[in-house]
Amino acid sequence: MRDDDAFGFLLVTATRLMRARFEQALGEARLDLTPAEARTLVAAQRRGPVRQAELALALGIEPMTLVNHLDRLESRSMVRREAAPLDRRSKQVIVTTTAKPAIRRIRRVLDQATASALASFSAQERSQFADFLERLCHALHPDMARSAVDTPD
Repeated sequence: MRDDDAFGFLLVTATRLMRARFEQALGEARLDLTPAEARTLVAAQRRGPVRQAELALALGIEPMTLVNHLDRLESRSMVRREAAPLDRRSKQVIVTTTAKPAIRRIRRVLDQATASALASFSAQERSQFADFLERLCHALHPDMARSAVDTPD
């Protein structure tokens, strides 16, 4: 086992390197989306119509940060915001059909970047690693929903 502080630095380094790989792959895909916008779009699609506050909580970001992402996505007709049916004071986010091709490409890009990064891992190790990361995310941010962390179908 590594020293506790070495583990923390190793995790930060791995995160930085994986993010750089994803940013590069996303840029090469020419989607004109930041990684944060791509993550927001996928999380909103996975959750279905979702209140903005719930989406910000699930993503682990500040509501105003989410508003900036949504403004850009809405300007491209990828999402729309409507009054929530049960609380007209709050807004819900709805992913439009315009966004569907981009979401498919985002998932392909992420899958390819992940497969490349984890090529030396067995299927069992990848599954175990994902389980460990989910547990870590939940321990660090109990309100973070699984749908904000993963991108299955």
